[in-house]
Amino acid sequence: MRNKLLIGLTTAVAAAAIAAPAQAQVISPAPSSTTGPAIQSGTCKVRHSNEAKGFTYASCLVTVANVPAGKSVKVHYKSNLKTFTPPHAEFGPWNKQSGTISNDGDVQGLMFAFPGKTAARVKKSLKITLTGSAPGMTVSGATLTA
Repeated sequence: MRNKLLIGLTTAVAAAAIAAPAQAQVISPAPSSTTGPAIQSGTCKVRHSNEAKGFTYASCLVTVANVPAGKSVKVHYKSNLKTFTPPHAEFGPWNKQSGTISNDGDVQGLMFAFPGKTAARVKKSLKITLTGSAPGMTVSGATLTA
């Protein structure tokens, strides 16, 4: 819960300090008629920050729907672009190039920073693949693009 609040707060602070954001295109899988857990990708935005000698970053929202009460599912993510943790950045937390998040059905944010890339370059080439392995999961993956 604390991480979700921090992500929301830092995203709001970053949005106020950054020039107009670029809206990302999100490719979501087709809805399914079964009731098992399903990965749903939200919006993904690419921005440039002038903090810490400047860097470009993407913030993405991910939800896993139909999670049974009291349970959580693991979602694996992987970015096709190399990421880094910006030194002394006033917002974050930053996700690594690949990893796993645990989701209990709430909206969860992922933030990636990219060294030496412009916002235009990141928007053109970024692909973040989401997969899950929960029993009965109706969607095996989703791709976020910017």
